[in-house]
Amino acid sequence: MIQVNSARLKQLSYIGIREEDLAYLKTKQAIFSEITKAVVDELYDRITEQPELLKLIQSHSTIEGLKKTQQWYFQSLTDGVIDEEFFTKRLYIGKVHSRIGLTTNWYLGTYVLYLDIATEHLKKIVPDEWVKITYCLSKMFNLDSQIVLEAYEDDEKAKVIKLVEAREYMLTKVSSVVQELSSMMVELNASSSMVATNASHTAAVQENSHAKVGQLSRNIEEIHELGSAMREISDQTHLIGLNAALEAARAGEAGLGFEVVANEIRKLASHSKVSLVTIQKLLKEIQLTLSEVKQGSEETVRFSREQAASSQELTSFVQMIDNVTSELDGLLDNSEFN
Repeated sequence: MIQVNSARLKQLSYIGIREEDLAYLKTKQAIFSEITKAVVDELYDRITEQPELLKLIQSHSTIEGLKKTQQWYFQSLTDGVIDEEFFTKRLYIGKVHSRIGLTTNWYLGTYVLYLDIATEHLKKIVPDEWVKITYCLSKMFNLDSQIVLEAYEDDEKAKVIKLVEAREYMLTKVSSVVQELSSMMVELNASSSMVATNASHTAAVQENSHAKVGQLSRNIEEIHELGSAMREISDQTHLIGLNAALEAARAGEAGLGFEVVANEIRKLASHSKVSLVTIQKLLKEIQLTLSEVKQGSEETVRFSREQAASSQELTSFVQMIDNVTSELDGLLDNSEFN
């Protein structure tokens, strides 16, 4: 008995399944019952020879459980009824096999193997009718294989839709991130350019200051050398004053005026010497301080140069990221799913 919608009826008609075929198979229920266990056992002996199929079975079910399902299926071929429930059950089985990863080549190949095994058993039990039974049985297997392909197609379409939806979601998120990144790049590019400019200016100022410190240090060296010369002059002046005082003493009263001048010269020389000692002491302290300042200035100049170089590298890095962002944005614009 066939009770299906017009589309399914057209499908059955194209395969050549008629009411007469179902009625004929129903009369062979006893024969099918007799060979069902043997056919299913032999079928699973062949299936478990394939490592890939055995691994799937062990991952998702048991051989004994599947054998019971196959015994029901083989026996159901003689129910004599094709209705909406018939299609629903087979579609469900097809989808289950699709989801566990059984490929269509194994599934459809199993129908051919199924038919070969059943035919051999039918030849032994009903040698006069096996041809007609096999002919009707092949139509039923053909219908089931079509239903399986339909189930696989529906399941694969659902997977593709999920992938497309996931990809669209990803593209939306990536697009949002790219926009935020682009905005950040504009700000970072402006900041890095300013940092680079400031760093270069700072380096130039520091180098100029360093040069001036060096010049000042050299000037102090010159003053120090001049102070040494003046100290020698002071010593000589003191010596001259001393000699003049001695000569004035020898001259007696005639040399009294000269002695006053000589004493003044000696006092002046003595005061000059004291002042020069103080000046040289201060110059040494200033020179020590300048040496420390110069060392710090050298460190500052080196750091400023490194900062300027790093700022230039940062600007280049920002530009590189900006280029990558633009390329990624272009890929999103050219996406085939947009």
